[in-house]
Amino acid sequence: MKKNAYSILHQDTAILAINKPPELAVLPGRGRSCCLLDLLKADLALTSAPLPVHRLDAGTSGIILFALTPDAHKHLSIQFHSRSVTKEYLALVRGIPLQESGSINLPIGQDPKNKNRMLIRGQDAKKSRTNWIVEQRFNARGRDARATVTLLKVLPITGRRHQIRVHLKAIGYPLAVDPLYGGECGEREGGLLLSEFKRHYKLAKHTQERPLIARLTLHAHQLTFQHPTTNEPLTLTAPLPKDFRSTLAALKKWA
Repeated sequence: MKKNAYSILHQDTAILAINKPPELAVLPGRGRSCCLLDLLKADLALTSAPLPVHRLDAGTSGIILFALTPDAHKHLSIQFHSRSVTKEYLALVRGIPLQESGSINLPIGQDPKNKNRMLIRGQDAKKSRTNWIVEQRFNARGRDARATVTLLKVLPITGRRHQIRVHLKAIGYPLAVDPLYGGECGEREGGLLLSEFKRHYKLAKHTQERPLIARLTLHAHQLTFQHPTTNEPLTLTAPLPKDFRSTLAALKKWA
């Protein structure tokens, strides 16, 4: 992972906000050779290590917030715990929601057979809520409903592990690409393919189609919270990474 793979969205004496690239874990562990925290400690002249105040899956791109002082960490942690922080994600999902918006209220707990997975009403399940809004629908090639995708704005109210991925899967709209919880097409092909949408798609001989996007189709787009020093509301936005932007551009052109 290149040191410049991430970008700084905001930095002051109390907080640090990073636009994290996909496939970069935030914290060390599980045999990882590199993580965002290690990169930050190596790149930035900080007197102490940044303190993460919320979680983001390794495969998810977007905004991750760190505190730079114990007081700021306590202040922000209270906000996340009290659910006063507004979190907005963008998700490409399989399927066509009939409604323009909705709310998912289903408890989430750990899969007793796989500690890396979460389940609806799993072990030690806790109340969980996710709101969603349709941003844009993309038509499939032919009549294969599995090849249809929708861009959703997703607003998780609670903050359970894998909450968005589990909730969207539960209502029949899994992430377009998600090896752990995703849809059939994404699992089978290893990514979202242009041939699913572009009519009369042709591939040159002896070549294999490369997916438009081959990682979790989930981006942490925006955070709104109270700054721990000024007590003023602050909204930070993480621009979409190149793979997500190019996928949307291709879908808008061909679907």
